[in-house]
Amino acid sequence: MDRAVWKKIHEHARRDYPSECCGIVTEGTDGAFCVHPCENIQDRLHARNPRDHPRTSKNAYRMDDLEVHRIFSATESAGGRIVAFYHSHIDCGAYFSEEDRQAAMFMDQPAFPEVAYLVVSVVEGTVREAAGFAWDERTKTFVETVLTGYDPAIR
Repeated sequence: MDRAVWKKIHEHARRDYPSECCGIVTEGTDGAFCVHPCENIQDRLHARNPRDHPRTSKNAYRMDDLEVHRIFSATESAGGRIVAFYHSHIDCGAYFSEEDRQAAMFMDQPAFPEVAYLVVSVVEGTVREAAGFAWDERTKTFVETVLTGYDPAIR
């Protein structure tokens, strides 16, 4: 991914603060990347049923399934592919939490083993760091990976 992609992700993270942002990065057949900011529906889920959804958008995210389906369908129809899912962590570090791991899994396998998971740390409205995680088939877990094209100076 290039600097422009990271800049868009950072902008989305800052714009949604103090809520977690979330989105998808796709790649077209021409090699161009596209950032798809998604709505974090976690607050709506919490308001409807706080027992089943105790967390708010301050410390959790949930993408709308229909919105995700539309992005997947449009990308696949155009011959592209899903490259990454991203979200922000609010006022803490960029790490792959147990909740992140659970959301990325389907039963005992990753739902999308070839897709990267990007986490951006936003502290007091400022992006502080980012980290990427990928499935390691050997260890059967997500491991931190090198962020291609990432520049910590992006603001």
